[in-house]
Amino acid sequence: MGLSRLEFLPPGAAQTFKGWRLALCLAGALMLLPAAVYWLVQAQETRRLEAQLAQLQPARPVRAPLSASQQRERDIELKQVATAVRQLNLPVTRLVRTVQAPRDVRVALLGLDLNAQQGQDGASVLKIAAEAETPQDMLNYLAFLNQQPMFSSVYLLKHEMNANAPEHPYRFQLEAQWRQ
Repeated sequence: MGLSRLEFLPPGAAQTFKGWRLALCLAGALMLLPAAVYWLVQAQETRRLEAQLAQLQPARPVRAPLSASQQRERDIELKQVATAVRQLNLPVTRLVRTVQAPRDVRVALLGLDLNAQQGQDGASVLKIAAEAETPQDMLNYLAFLNQQPMFSSVYLLKHEMNANAPEHPYRFQLEAQWRQ
């Protein structure tokens, strides 16, 4: 059985480029030639400029590995920076509002220490120095602070009666652990 040939073009249409078809193809090629030359020139110019730019960019310095002592110094510096950032991020206004005594408790705040030391469970420690007219006011203030949701715990560190003052007020120090 012989193979038959299947042709999709009508007979005589399968001619090669002859006559006007060849002229049309050459005219199209001649019209595209300037665009191709322009494209090649631009590609070459782009490569030249990229090479020039690569030469002008500064070389990245290769860091030598740090010695053990230099690494320890760097770690200490990083810890100091982290501590400073933590102190800058303290909610000071909120803390001051929280430790202000209510009107029925007669306590004067003498000082707050916001050194942001880490206590147990990752809580920060706030030290409060205050003065009260009576021991009951001191205890009421301690109870007031223990009720504040910002503080996880509040402890009385020390207290003393100021015998030199005319009304003999009680000075005391508290330590409050709070979470940010």
